[in-house]
Amino acid sequence: MLRTLSFLSFLILLVNAQDTGLATVPWRTGNAKVDSLVEQLTPEEKISLVHGSVDLDGNQQQAGYVVPIPRLSIPAVRLTDGEAGVNVVRNATAVPMQLNVAATWSKSAAYHSGYVPGREAKILGMDVLLAPRVNILRDPVAGNFWQSYSEDPFLNAQLGVQALTAIQDQGTMGNPKQIGPSSTGASSGDLNSIVDMQTLQEVYWSAPGALLEAGGATLMCSYARINGVPACQYQPLFDTVRDMYNSSAIVMSDWTATHSTRDSVVAGLDWEMPLGEYLGQPLYDSVYVSKNLSETYVNRQLGHILSKYDAFGLLDGKQTAVNTPGPIPDDVKLADAIVAYDIAVKSGVLLKNDNAALPLSANASIAVIGPNGVQYSHGTNFAERALGFPDREISPLDALKNRTGSDIPSAVGIDQEGTLIPASALRNLNGTQGLSRNDSMGGTAVDEQIDFGTATALPANCTYEWQGYLDAPTAGLYTISFQRKIPSSEGKTNPDYGQTFAIGMLSINGSEVAAGYRLFGDGGVKPWSNSIATRDGWDNIKGTVYLSAGWHNISATIVGLLQQPVSVRLCWITPEQRESNLQAAVSVAKSVDTPVVFAFANSPAQIAMTLDDGMEELVTRITAANPKTIVVLQNSEPVTMPWLPSVPGVLEMMYPGQEGSWAIADLLLGNRSPQGRLPVTYPTAVNASLTRNPAYPGRVHTADGNATFDEGVNIAYRWYKATNTPVLFPFGYGLTYTSFAYSALRISPPNGGHGWQRRWNRPSHGWSHGSADEHSEASASPHDENIVFSVSFTITNTGSVAGIEVPQVYIGRPADANSTYHGVQFAAIALVGFDNVEIEPGKSTYSKVGIPRKQLSFYDITNGSWVLAAGKREVWIGKSAEDIVLTGTVEI
Repeated sequence: MLRTLSFLSFLILLVNAQDTGLATVPWRTGNAKVDSLVEQLTPEEKISLVHGSVDLDGNQQQAGYVVPIPRLSIPAVRLTDGEAGVNVVRNATAVPMQLNVAATWSKSAAYHSGYVPGREAKILGMDVLLAPRVNILRDPVAGNFWQSYSEDPFLNAQLGVQALTAIQDQGTMGNPKQIGPSSTGASSGDLNSIVDMQTLQEVYWSAPGALLEAGGATLMCSYARINGVPACQYQPLFDTVRDMYNSSAIVMSDWTATHSTRDSVVAGLDWEMPLGEYLGQPLYDSVYVSKNLSETYVNRQLGHILSKYDAFGLLDGKQTAVNTPGPIPDDVKLADAIVAYDIAVKSGVLLKNDNAALPLSANASIAVIGPNGVQYSHGTNFAERALGFPDREISPLDALKNRTGSDIPSAVGIDQEGTLIPASALRNLNGTQGLSRNDSMGGTAVDEQIDFGTATALPANCTYEWQGYLDAPTAGLYTISFQRKIPSSEGKTNPDYGQTFAIGMLSINGSEVAAGYRLFGDGGVKPWSNSIATRDGWDNIKGTVYLSAGWHNISATIVGLLQQPVSVRLCWITPEQRESNLQAAVSVAKSVDTPVVFAFANSPAQIAMTLDDGMEELVTRITAANPKTIVVLQNSEPVTMPWLPSVPGVLEMMYPGQEGSWAIADLLLGNRSPQGRLPVTYPTAVNASLTRNPAYPGRVHTADGNATFDEGVNIAYRWYKATNTPVLFPFGYGLTYTSFAYSALRISPPNGGHGWQRRWNRPSHGWSHGSADEHSEASASPHDENIVFSVSFTITNTGSVAGIEVPQVYIGRPADANSTYHGVQFAAIALVGFDNVEIEPGKSTYSKVGIPRKQLSFYDITNGSWVLAAGKREVWIGKSAEDIVLTGTVEI
């Protein structure tokens, strides 16, 4: 009895020790070099390596920095955003957004989308590229959809593995992010996501898991809480990463997503970013002063960190401080531009093409209408990507002129910047003309107009605020544009690292109507505040607001950056000017055979699932003036299209990057054929979407901060199918300039299909990324050892031009799932494979797609293992999730 009590007491003590962090944990890596370095580090040095710091040497205004330990030849490490190119102050190639990459449904395109920033990061002195992002795109209202691939975990995994592999092939560490989940699918939102474990494993953790299996060097945990616990200290998540996927990746927090010291370190967090609020001095005190946390936890962190340093050659003694990185050599710049163009072309999704309205007839006169048609648009007002090389960024109008060799009439339709607000429309706080100005140094003045150019710039190192009243001559919509000249970053560092986010603010009647942005990765030296800069390249902080006739309170604030003078001006577009611009656009549309209207939406959209200010009205009025109007869209989240029945052709381009205008021109003219397919469902309305349907009020954050993911594994297109909810355009949808017919479906197990193990605890290469054969890009090779069965079929190009088809393989739930697998969720329909084949007119192609066992399995929450689901299941071959062309069954 005494022995039993003693043993129980020992267990209790052991559990208590683990709970308080006093227990020791294994930390040795088996790498003698790394283990020796850990032992040689002083306590101060150890703590300095587990969190970010301010970069004062070789700074490129990148997202993150970890200090060097010179005496042990441990170099500094720099981290940069990179979902669509390297985001630092030097110019880098702006490849199309990840959403565009997903629209190609091409693993080759995904690989090259990682190859370009992977090698440019090395040239620019960066060690970790914070990409790819493989979050599920769930909520079309607040999602920042451009930052990730799609709404499907399998497609995310297939493309993400390719991009990650390419990044790391260049010697740059990749960073699958952000493992969470959050209801937005992006980095924002300290929400509590209530999600069951099967859904977490199968939907939200499976794509990051695939990238970890592919050798992901680092991993980012998100801001969101998971079932009440911050993601960066959620123990089941770390158990999945370390045990199920057998990963030794450096796990870092999203920027300021660390919420604790002990709990985060015990769970398994390695790096706190961007600074050391919790894993700096508090961790030092916990380990070395109060000694309530074992040093072995810190050693475990360092083992992960230094092992990856070593794997990527950072401990070979050849690393030197990068004081003057870059620029990108001309040959690399040109080669990468070609890649960016190719991805942009392949990502264009033809949504509508009645009566072969596209490609444009060579004999037809055309006009370009819309702000993102006459000016270059970099996409959205957020900067976790490269801005691109300005000398390569031209408008679609100029690209079309170049390709056709003709002059093309144009009209802006909806102006983005306007003219200076006259002194007569401004009144300061004292009641006289102009606005009252105060600055952070105690200065005051009255400015008749806010118009400070280069020669009249305001002094540096100040924040300036203007207050007073604005006179609206008539009632209507006013666009107020607060414009800032971009400061130079040459020889400058970021003195307010981690502090300043908004570099400008504009309020009317006490309500914010616009804010300007800067991020860690650009230091405020890129025009990120709006998707379209001013015509002279200034940052454009703008908003549109309805004003009644008369005087209104106005305030505007601008933050000085990089110790440089501040050039700023305040402009507007009045209702009269707005109407004049629209009438001019209508006149141009009537003068040609085919007007091409360009319309855009920011991300997230200003109004949910709606085009930007005035775009709906522009499209409606142009289509009324000329029924042959073609619409080109640049948006991220899905948008509704009330004007859709009135137009014969719609081309969705999303945010195609620096070469996007050339791609748009070539697709419109027929020099290239559209091949893109939608990576997200387009609902018919906000209230018809999965997250905003009033029948499910808790699916996004409510007043208590909770978001309940009660759709489970039936996410996205799966939910629309399961509930028979009509959609505007389904997942996987896209037209081409030709037509395809399918035939001869065959379903066959490889090598007889015998002896498949139905349960395993740790997947081994659950996804394959090899090609099935020379002509196809099948999502999994039929010869992979993890393939359970294969589907093959013939596709014939029945049209008159060459085209690329994207056959998609979907599977249904087991026929007897309710009785055989009681309590287990199965999706109504799930993507399990796809191909990407080019076919000449009149020719046929044989496609064979292998279906991996991971896609046919479920996560068994009772014992934490994956189970291959037995039984009969329907197999569908579709052109989209809703356009099924071949049907079969398989018995597993």
